[in-house]
Amino acid sequence: MANQDQLNLGMQVLCLMKQNRMLKQQNAMLRDLIDRVDSVGDRLWRMERRNATEPADQAGTSKQTAQKEPSDKRATCCSHTPE
Repeated sequence: MANQDQLNLGMQVLCLMKQNRMLKQQNAMLRDLIDRVDSVGDRLWRMERRNATEPADQAGTSKQTAQKEPSDKRATCCSHTPE
């Protein structure tokens, strides 16, 4: 009976070692997943902050920029040679 008990105990030890190895792999995968989720959360937070700090009147801003541009674009173009 002692040999059978030792065999059972040895099989249980092997199974526990295999389970331990699998749990360690699963733990590493979950940590990687958590890191990726945190990274996505950080990106979303930055995007939200960026959107919250943008001026509300974007159309007015683009009109001001258009007014500052020169009316004759040929004069500022590098490839155009005056005739």
